Amino acid sequence: MNPTEFDRQLRDDIDTLRDIIGAVGRLEGSLRDGRLATRVRRRGYFTPDDEDRTRQLLLAYRNYRLALYAIIHRHEHYAIAPTPDQQIRQLLIGLAAGLTLYSKSLKLVGAYEHQPLVRRKLNEPDEKFGLPTGFFDEVIRAYSSLRNYRAIMTGLRFWRSHLRAIERLRRTDGGDWAWLCDTIRLQRTAMRRRLARVLWCRLRHDWRDLWRKTWRPVRLLRQKLESRVARTVTAEPSTERYRPALDPATLDQLKPHLRPGDVLLIRAEQKLTTALLPGFWPHAAIYLGDRADWESLGLTDGRQSPTTIAALPSEESAQGWVIEAISPRVQLNPLSRSLSADHVAVFRPSLAPGELRTALREAFAHLGKPYDYEFDFNISHRIVCTELIYRSFHRRGGCEFSLVKRLGRYTLTGDDLAGHFLHHGDDDRPAPFELVTAVLRLRSDRAHFFHGGAARHALRRIAEGWRPGRAVPTPVTRREASPLHA
Repeated sequence: MNPTEFDRQLRDDIDTLRDIIGAVGRLEGSLRDGRLATRVRRRGYFTPDDEDRTRQLLLAYRNYRLALYAIIHRHEHYAIAPTPDQQIRQLLIGLAAGLTLYSKSLKLVGAYEHQPLVRRKLNEPDEKFGLPTGFFDEVIRAYSSLRNYRAIMTGLRFWRSHLRAIERLRRTDGGDWAWLCDTIRLQRTAMRRRLARVLWCRLRHDWRDLWRKTWRPVRLLRQKLESRVARTVTAEPSTERYRPALDPATLDQLKPHLRPGDVLLIRAEQKLTTALLPGFWPHAAIYLGDRADWESLGLTDGRQSPTTIAALPSEESAQGWVIEAISPRVQLNPLSRSLSADHVAVFRPSLAPGELRTALREAFAHLGKPYDYEFDFNISHRIVCTELIYRSFHRRGGCEFSLVKRLGRYTLTGDDLAGHFLHHGDDDRPAPFELVTAVLRLRSDRAHFFHGGAARHALRRIAEGWRPGRAVPTPVTRREASPLHA
């Protein structure tokens, strides 16, 4: 690198460092605020809004961290620069960047290391933004690294041994070089006092890492067993001659009642999952329609992510497609496959076209994520069926879901969704979801359509313990309960 290019690189790095220090200072305001961690701790789980704010904070820190590392790596070999003046200039920039990264990492570690829920969220992977698994633990590892600490202390010794030359540069050139000297002086005194804290932080990190590695084979084996069992249970009916009530003729009659974005609550009487999972509605899905619907919603235009466009199936389905979280992953399926069942309730979100498009894009953002066999709504890199509904529609069109703690985990069941949708119709507030229709298998083993008040009454009776197939819920008029079969 010639002297002109060298000087230009130094100036660019100083300008970048100055911008980063100012921006990270604003980011520290969010860390000192602490309201996010307090809300999550009191509530016991992350809402999608809380998760977005946490992810924004982490992405901003990640980007600043990468930029600081780039500056450090360009100047870490300051001691072998060709002239003493270049050595000092490179030292000042690299040392200021290293001390800044060290102090800002301390703020992040100090804010969230002892917040288990937040720390777990910060360790979640996110392929969309390139966040690997264990990012926060990597920050702790780098912060508590004795090698990194020793490199900074070596730089500080070089600083002290060349203090006269540094002061001469400060007096003659001033400006940026004086600012770099002030930045280093502000941080260097605290570095000497941090060794004990660094060692203690490293000890905690190594202990947690040892614990994770010890139990990792057990967790992997459990996840494989859960996946295998879930695939078998999902696919197998509990009787050899199971014939779903929602047959092709019924689906053809249901199709005109469906629109993209409709939430489907589903029950198959003879599936093993129905017997194992609690409540009446063990599964939920989102209806997407067909390619013409996607085009009208703008899901195939250039503004949509390439991942979403590539995921849209090219083949047609007679009744359209759904997106659902079902073992082993979030996937697109034909309606006929998803509704190989006996009962379905259709709820329509009261959203403007723009809001509906945003909700469906959010659903597509989870496509391909593994199924969550632990039903843990505090993580988003694995998804369960009702969680897909929760993350797609929460805080849209006046809909706000509250999770329910069960067996130590905050979750949302299909019955919770049904109760939430039905509850909002009891007051004067606009309902965020409209009950479109319910198709239930009655004693005749045929699917019967219920609309309007009849559908609402049937679903309320189900919530109270009535099970279709025993008797038609009363009071329901013959006209309301009559099937729509020709």
